[in-house]
Amino acid sequence: MNTGFPLQILLPGVISLLMLGVGMSLQVHSFTALFHARNAAVVAFIAQFLLLPLSAFILASTFDLPAVLQVGVVLLAACPSASTSTFFTYLARGDTALSIALTTFNKLFAVITLPVYVELASRWFTGEAEQFSLPTGEVFLRLVAIVLLPTAVGVVLRQYRPGIATRLQPHVKRAAILLLIMLVVWIVIRERNALPAMFLLAGPVMLLLCLLNMSLGYLGASYVRLSPPQRTAIVLETGMQSGGMAILIATGILGSASMAIPAVVYSLFMYPLAGAFVWQQNARA
Repeated sequence: MNTGFPLQILLPGVISLLMLGVGMSLQVHSFTALFHARNAAVVAFIAQFLLLPLSAFILASTFDLPAVLQVGVVLLAACPSASTSTFFTYLARGDTALSIALTTFNKLFAVITLPVYVELASRWFTGEAEQFSLPTGEVFLRLVAIVLLPTAVGVVLRQYRPGIATRLQPHVKRAAILLLIMLVVWIVIRERNALPAMFLLAGPVMLLLCLLNMSLGYLGASYVRLSPPQRTAIVLETGMQSGGMAILIATGILGSASMAIPAVVYSLFMYPLAGAFVWQQNARA
């Protein structure tokens, strides 16, 4: 898998555009869903930032993968939930307010946790920190520039120019999601000759990881007896990971196209499985 100049430029731009749209949608009450549903927030936090990375470490250690792919598995699991999880939550008749709050919080908090997990994975699977030189400070600064700053600009725009923000936000969000999907499709088409080998290497572990992530969300939400809409939101939040951010870090910061393979393969499993979950939820209604 080769990374090129267009991908390294377009992917950060698309994610920044997406976070700008997220920022323009935020108000103080956007986060009140977390306070009104504290049990749901705690379950999502534990699953997203503890159980998902731990599951990735276990699966990556169990399967006989090259070290660079093992680190890529953990990288994907350490990323925040995908912004499209809110759309799928809406389609599944879940708690969209909770989904929006969780997605936003996940993206902001992951700026701190993601570099730590990737550094741990690099040391754990290679045995030598120097083999995959991870500029933790650079990762943090890049994430601040790509995630936090556009979000802050959007929040400021919503606060002081609410009319403009309200008009722009839906168009910005739709354009960003469409561009992100187009980029994934472009990568798949461009790498179609290499995809069979990618699936042989990373397919089984990424399919299991996706199923495990969704199952952890379901079991955790069921254990604390969340409402069905909240449970739906948690399942999709934990199952849908930001493959775009994982690809960005692997290719744009770490300079490793191979490390991005798990994220590409995971995305190919994630959307059909999320779609099947949406269909199941609507069939029950």
